[in-house]
Amino acid sequence: MTEHIKLMHIGETVSTNQWIRDYQGEKGCLMTVVSADYQTSGRGQGTNRWESERCKNLLVSFLIHPDNVPVARQFVLLEAAALAVTGTLSLYADGFRIKWPNDIYYKDSKISGTLSECNIGSKGITQCIIGIGININQQMFTSDAPNPISLAQILGAESDRKEILDQLIYSMEQYLHKVSEGQFDDIHTLYQQKLYRANGRHRYRDNNGEFRAEIENIKPNGHMILKREDGTLSEYAFKEVTFI
Repeated sequence: MTEHIKLMHIGETVSTNQWIRDYQGEKGCLMTVVSADYQTSGRGQGTNRWESERCKNLLVSFLIHPDNVPVARQFVLLEAAALAVTGTLSLYADGFRIKWPNDIYYKDSKISGTLSECNIGSKGITQCIIGIGININQQMFTSDAPNPISLAQILGAESDRKEILDQLIYSMEQYLHKVSEGQFDDIHTLYQQKLYRANGRHRYRDNNGEFRAEIENIKPNGHMILKREDGTLSEYAFKEVTFI
């Protein structure tokens, strides 16, 4: 691990995002990373809970200090994280895709979720906390989440969580260097190439009901453009449209 990365591991916490938000010790100049064996109140998006059996999965938060990221391009940090997760998991199996904006899917099942919170200053993003959960060795899920899957279920065998964490940190480091070099468009292109449901029409639902559409584009600010069957283009921010 390079000297500009501070790495910590804890047994149990409310959530790794909260832990790293409250952390007052020495920090890495590129990123500070905390992983945990168990979260008592791990969160998914909105009011959802992130289910994770003790010592079975990867629960990790990154506190990063990006260089020269304007507020309008902060989505590039989530793109970088999603690509890092996808790239890491792709070392073990094929078929992982990014479900907009930053979940990771294997076929039609969810293996990873991300929560982020960024601080904004006069010159752009000053720091960002990115919390990532990856289902590694859990074999059974008891929550009402509709479609969870783990790497163990895909491979038929357990994997080394520490090995996967090390690779994820390495991948995050490489993408953060690309961010610091201003390679926003390159990251954005790679992100779009990895999208779940990138081709063909699929079912969606917004406030006006259900419809079929294809992904026309993801804008650099993270908004998704859907092209409906009648050719109409609709733009959505996160949580304004649901995949069916």
